[in-house]
Amino acid sequence: MERQILAARWVYPVEGPPLERAVVELEGARIAAVYQGEHPRAVDLGNTALIPGLVNAHTHLEFSQLETPLGPAQPFAEWIRSIMKSRFTCSVPARDRIQQGIEESLQAGTTCLGEIATGSESLQLLNADDRKPSAVVFRECLGFTPDRIQEQQQIAADYLQLGTDLELSAAVGLGLSPHAPYSVNPDLYLNLIQQARDQGVPAAVHLAETEDELEFLSQKSGPFVDLLAELGLWDPQILRDGMRLYDYLAPLAELTSALAVHGNYFGVAEIEFLKQAPQISVVYCPRTHYYFGHRLHPWQSMISQGINVALGTDSRASNPDLSLWKELQFLRDKFPDVPTDLILECGTLAGARALELSDELGTLTVGKRADLALVRLPEGSVPASGSDLLLNSRSYVSRVMLNGVWIN
Repeated sequence: MERQILAARWVYPVEGPPLERAVVELEGARIAAVYQGEHPRAVDLGNTALIPGLVNAHTHLEFSQLETPLGPAQPFAEWIRSIMKSRFTCSVPARDRIQQGIEESLQAGTTCLGEIATGSESLQLLNADDRKPSAVVFRECLGFTPDRIQEQQQIAADYLQLGTDLELSAAVGLGLSPHAPYSVNPDLYLNLIQQARDQGVPAAVHLAETEDELEFLSQKSGPFVDLLAELGLWDPQILRDGMRLYDYLAPLAELTSALAVHGNYFGVAEIEFLKQAPQISVVYCPRTHYYFGHRLHPWQSMISQGINVALGTDSRASNPDLSLWKELQFLRDKFPDVPTDLILECGTLAGARALELSDELGTLTVGKRADLALVRLPEGSVPASGSDLLLNSRSYVSRVMLNGVWIN
């Protein structure tokens, strides 16, 4: 098998420092060599940077038809009402919306997704051929009242069985997603985590997304109580007195992998717990966080204490697009003192770790899958150092490779 040999102005292995004027050799669908230097048969990619394919650890592709985020952004419960309305009134078929999101993700350099699904369409589309991103597709489950428990458990069981029936490719995995404390009965939550544990699949949960969620748990009051009452679903007996985020974090530690999505309001106690539970990753969605006007996210503090922090775009319901590359540039702009290498790791290797795919993805390492993104640097501009990759907003992902094949 003839090797592909690619030479770029910069190569970012992620597992080590950037390499200037470097070469990546591919053999079939795998990385065969990465080194600084030249090769007489290399295809010169010019003033570009090669990076690992980006990992979007949290997205909802079902909203990919939206041209602008839904409003109002505040109060959050009003935005939830907008989400419900969008789901009920949208006339675009789910497959079309999801396919649109897949294509947009690939164009922006994302080669792996942590997708939250409300049906089987995402799983079927992502499993269709090898020109789709790798993915873990989490089936979302919702139901706050006791009468929904059995139904939702069956939905989860049927979904996990579907994975077996479809004969999933090695690039697609399954998971469960009990949505959030304000939308999932506590007993249902524990049952779903038990199902995930029994079946050996990961779970993803929206946690500490808003201050209203903390009030809902600790005091049984606030906008989420009003929303549930409006829907005829509120019963104060459903929540035990004095519930905490810990009650939702602790069961996740029983899984081999779990995602605590958002974590905008994790405090000292939660961070201390996460330090002792390396199987739980936090997924920070920077531009969605900014859209809702939350207080400063503790992502840097968590990383400094050894917690794995991956990145996500959430959906077009709270974000202008699905570009994880733009999330990286956003962080570089908002946190100029944070090294580019760390930001890039959050969008690649940390996401692969979160989805239990770091043996295959996330770095340009010999033996890993040849999923790459080619970043076009501004014409006439050569970065003074590797750390300049994200500084110029005119840098953009121009090509994407999956399994050693350029797909655009």
